[in-house]
Amino acid sequence: MSAREEFLDYYAILGVPPSADAEEIKRAYRVLVRKVHPDVRPEAGTSLLFRLVHEAYSVLSDPERRAEYDRRWQARWGSRGSFLRFRLLLSRSSLPVLSTSQILYALLTIEPARPHPITRQPLHLCLVIDRSNSMRGERLEQVKAAALELAGQLGPDDRLAVVAFHNRAEVIWPLSPVGERHRLSMRLETLTAEGGTEIYQGLLLGFQELLRAHQVSVHSHLILLTDGRTYGDEERCRALADQSREVGIRISAFGIGEDWNDALLDEIAARSGGISGYIASPEEIRRRFLEHLLWLQDRYAEDVRLMVEPTEGVLMTALYQVAPELRIPPREDSGWYLGTLHASRPVQALIEFALPPLEPGLLEVARLRARVRIPGNPPQLDEAELSVQAHALPEEPPITSPPEPVLEALSRVVIYRMQEQAWADIQAGRRAEGAHKLRQVGTRLLELGAKDLAQEALAAATRVLQGHSVSRSQQLALKYRTRMLMLPPPEPGGKS
Repeated sequence: MSAREEFLDYYAILGVPPSADAEEIKRAYRVLVRKVHPDVRPEAGTSLLFRLVHEAYSVLSDPERRAEYDRRWQARWGSRGSFLRFRLLLSRSSLPVLSTSQILYALLTIEPARPHPITRQPLHLCLVIDRSNSMRGERLEQVKAAALELAGQLGPDDRLAVVAFHNRAEVIWPLSPVGERHRLSMRLETLTAEGGTEIYQGLLLGFQELLRAHQVSVHSHLILLTDGRTYGDEERCRALADQSREVGIRISAFGIGEDWNDALLDEIAARSGGISGYIASPEEIRRRFLEHLLWLQDRYAEDVRLMVEPTEGVLMTALYQVAPELRIPPREDSGWYLGTLHASRPVQALIEFALPPLEPGLLEVARLRARVRIPGNPPQLDEAELSVQAHALPEEPPITSPPEPVLEALSRVVIYRMQEQAWADIQAGRRAEGAHKLRQVGTRLLELGAKDLAQEALAAATRVLQGHSVSRSQQLALKYRTRMLMLPPPEPGGKS
């Protein structure tokens, strides 16, 4: 179905944001009308595009007609419950008419449309702690201290549970208030390091501890901390993460040290709607736990799902989540699962479209729909929708750089993929190729202004070329720090 048959986005036709003032609208109209006037460009499709440009200007230049149109625009493309706001930036809003396919990138930002809709829900938090032999000494002691301090930051309506695991798991502190911290301290002091690592045992017991008290009026979250690899139960861990998402329990997973399965922890977190991260030293555990608690308390909406419906002839060839962290999100029947939306940090996705050969005119590329669950008792479901539109001009538009946030997002995706390929090359014995990719990573990080991280990548490349090894901790640090690079806020010119 074409955009014209349902609702025309006059802002997209003129290439201006809904916040554009009268002068911006007039300037955009004058530029476009010179390009698409039938007397100047008699090609097929130009006359229709000219009429659309004139129609858009006649409405948006009239204050009363524009006010009425804005009400219809918001009803058609806005958030049904007014909780969500879309911002969309395209790599190009004006496309050349080509006889071959071309690529278009869309950076979608999903953010709260108004202040936090509800008071903070009670938090049910379960710490699932690895107590295997490798956690002996400073690591386990720092975990105990961090757990105790975390308990002190919880509110009177919050609940905490602590589960410890090695070859088997046990509940150290059942889900309950932590009014008397000395009792929790005594229980934590009984923990000793022994045995092997079976992550599923710990996850399952922690999940069960949260599930028995789970209800829509509370926020249930599990934090996994491990320094080891689990063997033989990886698929059960993934299945439990899926089950957790279905019932509304999120899992965040952190690895400490060098000998843990980062791919598995990433997948557990992504599937359940949490985040994953790397803790380089025991001294960092306390800070990361407290930072994560603040992140949990900043929650605005849950279960963010994005549906992308390309129009006929258009292919969606890639989708990356670039905020709050960079990852390929899990695919569901109903779209892509993007996890949690926070009040102070939007969710962003970079979408790559392959466009067919174009004729002059207005092109609807795709329909985007986002669905979220707003916490509350009862929770509210909200949905927002947006049409991705661009012009195809008979005269090839001047080459301009994509908007800075789109370039930033593309750079982060390229850096992340390139460093993964570099380590794969090095592991396969292709050291020169791997070192070359690490140098490219360092150069691109310098362009983004991440000087310290760039120096780490360049130093790793030098070590590889000199025949030295790069430690696992250096690889993990580069991976997770590049993944968490902050994107700048969207430009004011984005749609909202």
